[in-house]
Formats: sequence, structure tokens, C-alpha cells
Amino acid sequence: MLGTLIAVGVVLFFIIAIVAVYVMKYRTAGPDEALIVTGSYLGSKNVHTDESGNRIKIIRGGGTFVFPVFQQAEPLSLLSSKLEVSTPEVYTEQGVPVMADGTAIIKIGGSISEIATAAEQFLGKDKHEREGEAREVLEGHLRSILGSMTVEEIYKNRDKFSQEVQRVASQDLAKMGLVIVSFTIKDVRDKNGYLESL
Repeated sequence: MLGTLIAVGVVLFFIIAIVAVYVMKYRTAGPDEALIVTGSYLGSKNVHTDESGNRIKIIRGGGTFVFPVFQQAEPLSLLSSKLEVSTPEVYTEQGVPVMADGTAIIKIGGSISEIATAAEQFLGKDKHEREGEAREVLEGHLRSILGSMTVEEIYKNRDKFSQEVQRVASQDLAKMGLVIVSFTIKDVRDKNGYLESL
């Protein structure tokens, strides 16, 4: 009788221990984040494999059990970021120095491959570092597009100007797993009054 009670107690203890481990190691991803799981035994569902054969599991809007010792999981925020971009004086095609300010909304793309690329680039970095890298890319393209247009083109067709910056910058940002949600030019100005005279 006593032996049976001890056996039942031991079985109950192990069941409770297994349930506790499962509860502690079950990780979920909210609607605004992706859970990046690395390690062994990832299975085949939601697993991204790169050219080198490295594998990561990406969970969005769900959960997964993270095997102790064999796996680790880190969240990656998918929230959008607002970036204020500006240029110093840039010489246009006609040699007129102008400055431009713009606003961009960027975020990590929603596909598995875009999230995997962003995880490789930004996991372990904070949001400000990610925003800083994206800002540098946008400002670089903003300067190069300003330098390839005339002042009249910039002044008369700001939409075309901002679309061109967005089109060119999107290609580089895609290599980082980022997409431009929107990009607008807020202000274009010069110190010599050339734009005011137009």
C-alpha cells in the first residue's frame, strides 16, 4: 500500500515537472513581433534556410516549444519606425546648392525571407541602431537623387522626386529585410533664394 502511494507520488511529481518545464519553455509571439528560434531540431514548418544552409525558425502570431539546451528564442520587433531624414547642401545638376528634409516610415517586411534577413542584420541590436542604419541609406540616396536633378524638376515635381528616392532606396533596404511604407519630402530649400524666385 505504502509502495503504491510512493509510486503514484513519484509519477505525479514527474508529470507536474514535465508540465512546468513545458509551460516555462513555451514561447509565444505577439502580433507586432516575430519569434526567432535557433538551434537543433527545428522541424520543417516556418523554417528558413539560407544559401549557406543555416536554418532558423520564425514564429508569427503563434507559439512554439523551445527545447532547453538545444534551442534558444529571441523576439524581433516588427513595429514601424518614423525616420526624419535631411541632407547638408547638395549641388544639383545645375550646380545650385540645395538642402532637403523628408520623413520615412520603415518596417521589417512581412515575409519569412525578409524577417530572416532582418534577424541576421539586427537581432541583438536595439531599435535605434536599426533606425540609424536605415537613415544613412535613405540620406545617401536622397543626396544622390538631388544631385541628378535640376532645381526646376525638384521644385515642380516633388512627388516624382520622393518616388525616385523611395524606389532606389527600397533596393538597398530590402537587403536588410526592411521595406519603406511611405516616404515624403517635407521641404527643399537653398540659402541663395533660388527656390523662392521660382
